[in-house]
Amino acid sequence: MTGGIEAAGDAVTGAMLARAVEPSHGETQQAGHGACLNCGATLEGPYCAQCGQAAHLHRSFSAIGHDLAHGVLHLEGKVFTTLPELALRPGKLTRRYVHGERAKFVSPFALFLFSAFLMYAIFSLTSHDGPEGEGKGVQMDAGARAELTREQAKADARIRKIEADLAEPGISQGRRESLAEKLDEARAERNGLTLAGNLTDSLTGDGVNGGVAKTVGKAVSAAAKNPDLAYYKLKANAYKFSWALILISLPFLWLLFPFSRRFKIYDHAIYVTYSIAFMSLLFSLSMLLTAMHVSSGLVTFGLILFAVWHMYRQFKDAYQLSRTGTLLRLPLLYGFACVSLSLFFTFVAMMG
Repeated sequence: MTGGIEAAGDAVTGAMLARAVEPSHGETQQAGHGACLNCGATLEGPYCAQCGQAAHLHRSFSAIGHDLAHGVLHLEGKVFTTLPELALRPGKLTRRYVHGERAKFVSPFALFLFSAFLMYAIFSLTSHDGPEGEGKGVQMDAGARAELTREQAKADARIRKIEADLAEPGISQGRRESLAEKLDEARAERNGLTLAGNLTDSLTGDGVNGGVAKTVGKAVSAAAKNPDLAYYKLKANAYKFSWALILISLPFLWLLFPFSRRFKIYDHAIYVTYSIAFMSLLFSLSMLLTAMHVSSGLVTFGLILFAVWHMYRQFKDAYQLSRTGTLLRLPLLYGFACVSLSLFFTFVAMMG
């Protein structure tokens, strides 16, 4: 119950912070008359021409609830204009905002701030891990280790059997080639099992040595020893440092258009911020569907496909690329996104 209240409070806080950084232009206000209550200038419209304060102000008790709902929900038009564009025409929205159409849309930074807090709130509501796991001393799954050992033994037996068949005298050339191909496959499978075993061992070890790698190694080792606590710290720190994902992503996006005079760092920042905000909202939707037991394999696959399509559509339209130019850069964009996320979570783990 307490966790649910805290999660709701985080969502409200994020909305109100987003509202604080979101300019109010583009919203409907009643026209005022007389003098501005803030600076005393003569009013000639819904806003003061000198200080920008709204001409019509509430002073009733009900206005408190109105202002709270206004700050949290902010539903008087801009969000209904922004979200459909962000979902279906993200590249055009990005380009329009960069080129000056800003009063009618929620700014990317306000939307990013709200989406980060909302995702954290939903994550808190739909998960049940917390700091109480700190003293458990969680052990590696013995059943998984035993299963891995059995699979390795089966792979070894299969290799020995194929090698024995190959050693038999008088087999045909076709039979020999078929067995050789099967032997290569069996050895590749055995190497994969060996790699899995080595990865498991490394997670329970002391980590890697030297500089930043040593810090990361300690974080990995701590996560292996107590995954519940590591999960809680990751969850608590991810939204606090979510702004770092924008900064991490910018150099990679610049690499897709090196030394281009058409696009400035500001353009890349708007693109990245809108993209991350949308992916956060999509991930929040996925968590809600999972919590309601609506999420199936088909639904999850559909959400993943939509995310991939969204990145393609936004990238193509925001930078006004041809289909060929987009497809050539798209693998790099997906790769850079994965690298940026990896660096971000490494940073968050180190901060924890």
